Amino acid sequence: MEADELFIQKHQEYFLQVLEKLVSIQSICGNQAHINQAVDFICQLLQSLFTCQIKIVKTKGSPVILCELNSEADSKKTILFYGHYDVMPAEDVKNWKTDPFKLILKNGRLYGRGAGDNKGQLLGVIFGLYVYKQLHHEFPCNLKLLIEGEEEKGSLHLEQTVQNLSSAELKNVQTVFVIDGSFNFAGQHVLRLGNRGLLGFEITLKTNDMDAHSGNYGNILTNPVLEFHKILSKLYDFEENRVRIPYFYDGIKKISQTEENILHKLPAVPFKKSKQAIFQDSFDYYKKLMFEPTFNINGIQSGFLGSGMKTIIPGKISARFDCRLVKGQSIEKIEMGLSEQLAAWIQQGSVEIKYLNEIPPYYAGTEDDFIDKIITNIRKADSKAIIEPVMPGTVPNYVWEQNLEAKVFTIPLANFDQHNHAANENIRLDAYLQGIRIIYQLINLYTD
Repeated sequence: MEADELFIQKHQEYFLQVLEKLVSIQSICGNQAHINQAVDFICQLLQSLFTCQIKIVKTKGSPVILCELNSEADSKKTILFYGHYDVMPAEDVKNWKTDPFKLILKNGRLYGRGAGDNKGQLLGVIFGLYVYKQLHHEFPCNLKLLIEGEEEKGSLHLEQTVQNLSSAELKNVQTVFVIDGSFNFAGQHVLRLGNRGLLGFEITLKTNDMDAHSGNYGNILTNPVLEFHKILSKLYDFEENRVRIPYFYDGIKKISQTEENILHKLPAVPFKKSKQAIFQDSFDYYKKLMFEPTFNINGIQSGFLGSGMKTIIPGKISARFDCRLVKGQSIEKIEMGLSEQLAAWIQQGSVEIKYLNEIPPYYAGTEDDFIDKIITNIRKADSKAIIEPVMPGTVPNYVWEQNLEAKVFTIPLANFDQHNHAANENIRLDAYLQGIRIIYQLINLYTD
């Protein structure tokens, strides 16, 4: 058994006790007393484990914890670990099998709100660094931890915070490890090289000042729902299943042979293809999720849908869209194309576009030799770990690239079935301890 594994085994009880205390703090964004309690607890923990510099960065919301662990070896390399201490509310208490704010070990799983998202993973980072410090006495590179308290609210002030710190405290950061999310359904740890972005918008088409009687005004006034079909046909080609917004596909590169090879190594999709599914096989499934943008309508509202019949011509229709974006796409150009495509309605004053989400995609690519070193060291803790090129969902990893010009890698430490944001959230005990080993091994790669 390796030295790090022996150390973790010996200190397992302590690692569990700390997680139990942190889970008991109901650090829900907006609950300022508990947010402050979590910040104090984490700062005290860091000061008890390391000789470090801690700065509490105030924001318009929850504070950010910035911890610096400088190398005594005068290293020129600086890496940053990102995590968060806030949690989702546990409003569905009746569906929980345990007290959501009391850590319970049952059948090999640690149950509690934040156990997987993200307190268990955050402590995986802290204790992984602690194990390295205890076994090697000094770090081979400079380390920074940035721990925010608003991730579950959409990281509202993260970009501004990183921007404010970019010229001084975070100036020399070259690599960022985002420790959040879930590893795959096959139980393999994953190294993610990027994530899709998100453009969310609402289109409102108004044809009348108010709803009108369909008998008195039928054939006289324009029905906005029928008119909206013309707008949809301007935005999407339903025969070719292709977006018609100008510039939408600009900048997207064809998937490379290296990327194809990586996708072929991913585990087979665990569910059968249904009549509604539009992918061909596992390779096509991953390709569509990771390397192709989406065009989705997530809600439409117009007219009357109550009980009975109300014979009206609605006055307006509103529809909300979300587009998951891939590397190369430009939010600014897509918004310009959308305005161009709907110019006739906009000039008439009948259409209004409201932008709701604007998060650029991030992708480190597969060509960096450093990626091989990262996955090799992760495999020292989990021999089955794999590379997933792109996370299909959206996280603000662009913040690190745009403000620090840093490479960003996401390494989740929680199991796929952690039930984050839901009742009975958990992290497997072996995943918690294995996560500590993974962080230890990540630091180990800087000793070369």
